Amino acid sequence: MLTESFDEDESCWRDLADVLSAGISRVLLYGPSGTGKTYAALHHNVGSCPAERLVCTEDLTSGEITGTWMPVGENRWEWREGPAIRAWRGAGGLGGRLVVDEVDRASGDALSTLLAMTDSPESARWRNPETSEWVRPGPQFSVMMTSNCDDLDEIPASLRDRFPVSIRIDQPHASALASLSSDLRAPARAGSLGPASRRVSLRCFYAFDELRRHLGPARAARLVFGDDVGTSVLDALAIASLA
Repeated sequence: MLTESFDEDESCWRDLADVLSAGISRVLLYGPSGTGKTYAALHHNVGSCPAERLVCTEDLTSGEITGTWMPVGENRWEWREGPAIRAWRGAGGLGGRLVVDEVDRASGDALSTLLAMTDSPESARWRNPETSEWVRPGPQFSVMMTSNCDDLDEIPASLRDRFPVSIRIDQPHASALASLSSDLRAPARAGSLGPASRRVSLRCFYAFDELRRHLGPARAARLVFGDDVGTSVLDALAIASLA
């Protein structure tokens, strides 16, 4: 669950918490990478059924979304349902969470299938090719899309229309920062460091935090951030230590 208290600059996470608490089942999270969008989509307000995840690429097929035939023996094939249908059926038929990552990269056949899988509960349905059973999403089914784009026009309008709430995530969540050493939280929150204010993701700070225990801060900064940004990180830590 998301925490209920937020700093003033964490309004994006407050918005997400309030939207999920209000029962909105389709949300788009977009903005810079490395701020915890996917983690939030996979874990917050999910319930007892683990979320299903799709990572979109230009080569994603409809079979990777709804399912495909798989060999199970000599001259035998069985239909294996994909993550979207598993999420529809999750929690004993009540429905689970589907997370669609980097949705702006989906195209062609996959986009058409995503439109069907994220349609309104009254319209969404899919026919199992093995049993001819009509499947509909359970009443608790939810879907969250993520995108690293800053311009929502990069996401097809027909798909974006399925998601009435779009939230720009531009700050790491407090719980993600809390897992870092205390002296790294301010630089990680700032996110932009070095020449041209290069964006640095939380993943880099996690790696730096671990590496400096073994290799020392200077070498860890060079390996993770590169020379220019690494110097900026070390400078920020030095200034913070004097405060």
